[in-house]
Amino acid sequence: MKQEKRTYTGTVNFRAAGEGMPTEVGGIAAVVNSVTDLGYFEEVIMAGAFDNALAKEYDIRCLFNHEADLILGRTKADTCKVFVNGDGNLEYTWMPDYENPTHMSVVRSIMRGDITQSSFAFTIKEQTWTESAKYGTMGKRSITMIDSLYDVSPVTYPAYEDTEADARSIAAIRDQELEIEAAKQSQVSADILKLALARYTNY
Repeated sequence: MKQEKRTYTGTVNFRAAGEGMPTEVGGIAAVVNSVTDLGYFEEVIMAGAFDNALAKEYDIRCLFNHEADLILGRTKADTCKVFVNGDGNLEYTWMPDYENPTHMSVVRSIMRGDITQSSFAFTIKEQTWTESAKYGTMGKRSITMIDSLYDVSPVTYPAYEDTEADARSIAAIRDQELEIEAAKQSQVSADILKLALARYTNY
């Protein structure tokens, strides 16, 4: 399954000890039960969708802007935590290393309010398509199970271009599935008609 990215517009928060720099930084990477219009279909991540990915042995990175060379933390190194919070949303925290210039820069930008959004990269294991009032048949995609979580990221800009490309690709697959199903139904109808004509001819 293709890796996808989604961005959540919310507050990236931080916790400081006394007057010093934050000892922990984090945010909400994904919100469940919230419908998003991706331009080609609607999408909702269902509650519990992250349980599968977090139940197995995982190694998730916290990156800045999804850039592999701008690593902020890693679950395997215990410098990052990724978990489902009390609201069922995907949350993450990471511990800055102030001897690392990237960490210092990112934290200061978060404290100034220049960075306020988070994103996550993932693949899907299970999904369902249902009708949407806006996009019609199979116009709403419900993600019921995430297969793998690759990274969580505070981001400067939402990944609109990546999301749009993902949405176009997924919509094309959905439309192809619809065409195949329609063809099957058409073939079934033709077979029924042939059977009915054969029976009529035999009378």
